[in-house]
Amino acid sequence: MSHVEDTVDKLLKGYDIRLRPDFGGAPVAVGMSIDVASIDRVSEVNMDYTLTMYFQQYWRDKRLAYAEIPLNLTLDNRVADQLWVPDTYFLNDKRSFVHGVTVKNRMIRLHPDGTVLYGLRITTTAACMMDLRRYPLDEQNCTLEIESYGYTTDDIEFYWKGGDRAVTGVTRIKLPQFSIVDYKLVSRNVVFSTGAYPRLSLSFKLKRNIGYFILQTYMPSVLITILSWVSFWINYDASAARVALGITTVLTMTTINTHLRETLPKIPYVKAIDMYLMGCFVFVFLALLEYAFVNYIFFGRGPQMQKKQAEKAQKANNERENFDGPKVNTCGNILLTTLETHNEVGGNDVETHNRSSSSSSSCAVFDSSGVLYRKPSGGREPGRLGPARDDQLKKTRLRRRSSQLRIKMPDLTNVNGIDRWSRIIFPFSFSLFNTIYWLYYVN
Repeated sequence: MSHVEDTVDKLLKGYDIRLRPDFGGAPVAVGMSIDVASIDRVSEVNMDYTLTMYFQQYWRDKRLAYAEIPLNLTLDNRVADQLWVPDTYFLNDKRSFVHGVTVKNRMIRLHPDGTVLYGLRITTTAACMMDLRRYPLDEQNCTLEIESYGYTTDDIEFYWKGGDRAVTGVTRIKLPQFSIVDYKLVSRNVVFSTGAYPRLSLSFKLKRNIGYFILQTYMPSVLITILSWVSFWINYDASAARVALGITTVLTMTTINTHLRETLPKIPYVKAIDMYLMGCFVFVFLALLEYAFVNYIFFGRGPQMQKKQAEKAQKANNERENFDGPKVNTCGNILLTTLETHNEVGGNDVETHNRSSSSSSSCAVFDSSGVLYRKPSGGREPGRLGPARDDQLKKTRLRRRSSQLRIKMPDLTNVNGIDRWSRIIFPFSFSLFNTIYWLYYVN
């Protein structure tokens, strides 16, 4: 035991911590390795993540070499204050600390050849600049930048000890919202105005788990949008029910949007989930406007327009009847109006039905109902009235065909028809919106 104490005292005696190993010679090669204990939190609001790790640094200091004991010496953590250590810091660090329960979590281990192992248990909160345009269907790269603060590449060099195996513990980490898809180690030199400095980078590729957002955001939005379509099956005169349902769904979508904005930073661009919620909000709002349109058609301008159209149609029919001339029945008789009958009888142009049967040119005939007809005579009248009757039949067929064409066209003044069309258009449009959205953002 005393031999070990003598060795340690000999190593520390005359040791100058102000000078790096091999001062004035080749730069000190410092190897680093990390054992990741946990990733505690990834925050989109603050754009950072919290990492707890065991951070080890290796370098060789010939001043600490010994040959008296063929053993490695693990010393008290307070010895680190008496030795030269690299001035390593985390470039993107926001807050960091070395754990101190029950003692300060530091380790110093000396090897006979002068190799020093310096280990720390550190929790650091590092900045992670995220691109949230595809949120929550996004992937993020969060890095940990390790750099020398004062020593340039002329004095110190950094490298990952063990290559790709320098970082361990990543595979056993489980995060609630993310999955660690991959990680990458990078070593490079960066140049500043004060010189070139060594830098090591550990980059985590994080893929967000969408299950939480499907249950908490997407599914409620879909169900609320579908719920707004129930008003299409409610009778149009039930104003209280349809208005209450429309306003409730609009306010619910507004609440979901507000809650989502509180959990995200105020960024200037539109996120993927914003596009979806805005689309759902538009469908819900249009469902409310659909009833406003139905109500306007039924109680507002719609009846006035129908009344005007009916008056125009009646006027057109009256003009058409006056233009078509006298009405002719199937027997070729001309039906006289009351005024014409009075004139005919008053002017003694026709006889009673007993006398008119002997007339050769024209006669007036009374049927059993007392309606007076003028009977065309045998030579001229059938030939003159035949084309008129053909024209009347042609016009009747044209009017029938035009009315059939109007029936086939959708009538916007029919409130029931508007609801029936809405039952088809809204679900189809929403399904198309979902198809385009998921194909674009997932692929």
